[in-house]
Amino acid sequence: MDVFSVLNSQTVAPSNQAEVETKSKEEIAEEDAQKQKTDFLLLLLTQLENQNPLDPMDTDEYTAQLTRYSILEQGIETNSKLEVANDYLKTNAGNTTLSYLGEDVETSTNTAPVQDGEARWSYVIDGAADEVTLTVLDEDGNAIHEEDGSTSPGAQSFVLDAAALGLDEGAPVELVIAARDDNGGAIESRATAYATVDGIWTDEINTYLTAGDVSFRANDILRVSEKAAPATAPQT
Repeated sequence: MDVFSVLNSQTVAPSNQAEVETKSKEEIAEEDAQKQKTDFLLLLLTQLENQNPLDPMDTDEYTAQLTRYSILEQGIETNSKLEVANDYLKTNAGNTTLSYLGEDVETSTNTAPVQDGEARWSYVIDGAADEVTLTVLDEDGNAIHEEDGSTSPGAQSFVLDAAALGLDEGAPVELVIAARDDNGGAIESRATAYATVDGIWTDEINTYLTAGDVSFRANDILRVSEKAAPATAPQT
């Protein structure tokens, strides 16, 4: 198994975390500092080129401008050192994700992989539900299975027999929950997915863990779980 690789077929599960900016704060700050440095030098050269030979720039003013330039360069150097430190922290974070390889985990996404012929979730309904419908979507957004879910309070487990539906091993499937009270009003719900981590890859911005054809970020892992008996109440 290639642990670190770029997998073009991966479906990245929607994260519960804010998306990472394309450019880091350190990169943006360095670009801004470099621009200030260039603008400062151009301004200083323009002043020197256009000064009156009979009334040259005051020595104290010139010294003050050189001092400001020195401070600006020190700031740029500090930013560079911070960026190196940040890269080091990112590398260590990537190494930490290695500990998840082979582990069964619960993630805060509602996208699960088909593994060992099934896909597994837990879900919670935030209120007294009169009706709960569980719908499973394939990677193209097509509904491939629907059944009534439990209306009991607390966490409920749901296991999809993916093999019976002819789904390929590793295929990503999404659980959508529709819950209504006895007046027909919608009730909020949330789902978490279970997966066995089988790889790691990076796109040079984020590091992802993989389970079949599903990718997710390490900070989407809620906990390491027991695959045979996830810590959720049985479905009723």
